[in-house]
Amino acid sequence: MTLLMLAVLAPVAYGFGPATRLDYDVTVNFNGFLPLLGGNEGKVEVKMGVGVTGLEPKDTNQRATSEIKQFEVSFNGAKLPLTVDNVTDYFPKTTIDLAPTGKILKTDAPDRSLPVRLPGLDVKHFPDITYVPIELPPDGLDVGTAWQFQRDFGGAPITYDCRAESQEGDSWKIHVDVKQAYTVLENSVYEVVKDKADAESEVTTTMAGSGVVVFDSKEGRVSSADMKNIALSDFRNISTGEKTQRKLETVYAIKLKTAPTQARKQPRAETGEWWDRAVSWGSQAVQSGRGFLAWVQTASLFGLKALPGEFQRWLSPVLPLVKKWAPWLS
Repeated sequence: MTLLMLAVLAPVAYGFGPATRLDYDVTVNFNGFLPLLGGNEGKVEVKMGVGVTGLEPKDTNQRATSEIKQFEVSFNGAKLPLTVDNVTDYFPKTTIDLAPTGKILKTDAPDRSLPVRLPGLDVKHFPDITYVPIELPPDGLDVGTAWQFQRDFGGAPITYDCRAESQEGDSWKIHVDVKQAYTVLENSVYEVVKDKADAESEVTTTMAGSGVVVFDSKEGRVSSADMKNIALSDFRNISTGEKTQRKLETVYAIKLKTAPTQARKQPRAETGEWWDRAVSWGSQAVQSGRGFLAWVQTASLFGLKALPGEFQRWLSPVLPLVKKWAPWLS
C-alpha cells in the first residue's frame, strides 16, 4: 500500500475507556427448526438489554465488561417464564480484552456449551454478537475498502467478508457477509454428543447471511447492526440412512440507545412468583407431550432445578425423554 493511499484512509477504531457507559437493545428472532425446543418448527423471539462498561486498559489492550440487564423470550408468541436471573447462569457478566480493531484477545466467559447447537451462537462469544460484531481493518477505511476476518464459534470458524459502503460524517455503513459450515453428532433429543455410540444422527450445517453494521468513528462504537442468516442442515439417521433437511432463519437487530443511561435491571423474581408463572406456562404446554418436553428443556436449560408437584401426573408420556435430557428434574 502506498503512502498516498494511506493518507486518504480514515482511521477507525473501537474506543472503550473507563468513561464508557453504553446500553444496547438486542433482538434475536429464530424461525424454523429449533432443536432447543424439542425439535419443533416454530418462532422464538429473544429481547435483551445489554449494558457495556469500559475499563482501564491493560498493556496496550482495551478492556470492557458487558452484562444482560433485561431479558425475555417467547416461543410462538407465548412468553416463557424466564428472567435475567435464569439466563445469566449461561451468559454471565463478561470482561474482554480487545485490540482497537475489535479483535477479541481474551475473555473470562465460561467455557460452557449449550446442550444443543444453534448456528452463530456461542456462550463464550456473546460480545461478538452484540457490541463488537465486527473487526475493523487496521489501516483505516475509505468507501469501497474490503477486508476479511474469521472468528471461532463452537469450534467452527465463521468467515466475515466486509466492505465499507458509504460514509456520512463520522458514520460508516459497512456491508457484511458471513458463512460457516460444521458437522456434529446428535442423539435422539437433538443434543450434540461426541461419541458416535451415543449418536442417532449426523448433521451437517451450512450457514450464510448478510447485513449492515453502522460504526461511529468519532465515538469508536457500533451504532447498530442488522443481520439475517439462513442455516440449512442435512440430517442423516446413522442406523437407517434416512436423510432430511432442516432450515433455520436467524435475524439479529442491535441498536445503541441514543442517550446511553444505566439500564434498569429487572427486579429479581421471588421464588413464588417465578413458580406461578412457570406452572401457568407449563400447564398450557402439557397439552401435548412434545410441547411439555419443549417446556422442560427450555426451563431446565435456564436454571429450573425441580418440577412443580402438579406436573408429576403429566410426566408419563414423556418420562423417558425427561430422564434422558434432564434427569435431575425427574
